[in-house]
Amino acid sequence: MELTTRIRSLLDLKRFTDELEHAEAMITSLALAVEARDSYTGNHCARLAKAAVELGRRLCLGDEELRVLRLGGFLHDLGKITVPDPILLKPGPFTEEERTVMKAHPVTGEQLCHPLHSLDAVRPVIRHHHERWDGSGYPDGLSGDAIPQTAQILGLVDVFAALTTQRPYKPPFTREESVKILEKEGANALWEPRLLAEFLRLAREGR
Repeated sequence: MELTTRIRSLLDLKRFTDELEHAEAMITSLALAVEARDSYTGNHCARLAKAAVELGRRLCLGDEELRVLRLGGFLHDLGKITVPDPILLKPGPFTEEERTVMKAHPVTGEQLCHPLHSLDAVRPVIRHHHERWDGSGYPDGLSGDAIPQTAQILGLVDVFAALTTQRPYKPPFTREESVKILEKEGANALWEPRLLAEFLRLAREGR
């Protein structure tokens, strides 16, 4: 009887785990569908996840934090599912109203992941990857150590990816040009100094 009870308990746990994995796979597929709307970003999520994990390893983060970075790379722009194409793909500067719509996507993405407890540690990355060290970011204007480290990491690699990728409103910058831009942003206190230093080492190595 004890063996039967234990087996049933393990089967229930296995079923629950499978359901979680299926739900995570579904929401990741949804995020990739959002990415596919923008032909300029080709494979952006996978590249971002890889770069964030590489930087996390350089900073000696643990396995769970690396898992959070990998999932955050795929899910960080999930909230853009609610951003209309004319705004998402606009070749010129945003109006104030359009900027407000775009800036809502981190909150929307976090809310979409809220029902999945397995993504609890990923939700702060989704919400806060546009925050900046000096408090000038969004959606909550966090500054310094109030910004989760995983969100800081993903935010930094996301900016570098944006700089080096062609967008509807700009050509791609070279790696060297992008490094100089980030160095200038670091001087203006947009990034945590140690994080930026480690990232720039990776960038100069072409990694």
